[in-house]
Amino acid sequence: MSRRPRAIVINNDHPASAYGAGRLAAVFEAAFETEVVTQLAGFAPAAEWLGSRRADALVLSGSELSLTSPVRWMLEEEELLRVAVDSSLPVFAICFGHQLLGHAFGAGLVTKEKRVGLFDVTQVGNDPVFAGLGATVSVPEQHSDQLDAVPGGFELIATSDYCPVQAIRHEELPVYGVQFHPCYGDGVFAEDEAWEELGWEGPFVHDGGAILENAMRILADAARGGGRRAV
Repeated sequence: MSRRPRAIVINNDHPASAYGAGRLAAVFEAAFETEVVTQLAGFAPAAEWLGSRRADALVLSGSELSLTSPVRWMLEEEELLRVAVDSSLPVFAICFGHQLLGHAFGAGLVTKEKRVGLFDVTQVGNDPVFAGLGATVSVPEQHSDQLDAVPGGFELIATSDYCPVQAIRHEELPVYGVQFHPCYGDGVFAEDEAWEELGWEGPFVHDGGAILENAMRILADAARGGGRRAV
């Protein structure tokens, strides 16, 4: 690939709430030309949408919305993910995006009491997205919905008691979903009242930044021709 690869960052939240998508784009800019797009215009037809955006990778943000009350663009985005995977396009999806990815490939959803804060999740296996980190990692979480199972064609790479399906990866492709928010930094306290209400004291230190950097490198390598994982 002679040109710089393009990562399309989909802001699944309200267009005025672009904190997460903006942070994702800022990290992926180290290896990609990035474009942040909203979900409002939809994604159909999926193959044409990907072609018109010249997408070499997809990055999906979280959202305050829920798949338990689906609207048309959510179903279109699920089809977009199926077409992307069928085309071996690298994907990194967080929180709501992770749920879209799992649901697109057959997993269901369960809703629990909302969780906001830093929590530990445990690696399953030794995936390179957790390279340089210990068996247990600390990450920001903000969700009540979660996947009820690992979707077909994917494998579990991180878990916790509260959320058994914390992170997944496609069995052959660099296609990831993580329930947590690796992109969150100190700015989340000013951007989101749920975090502001925690009255957080002390440094906001977690492993999300390292995970996001690893994901960026994995997707960039694939976009430049790394393709399917070795099995």
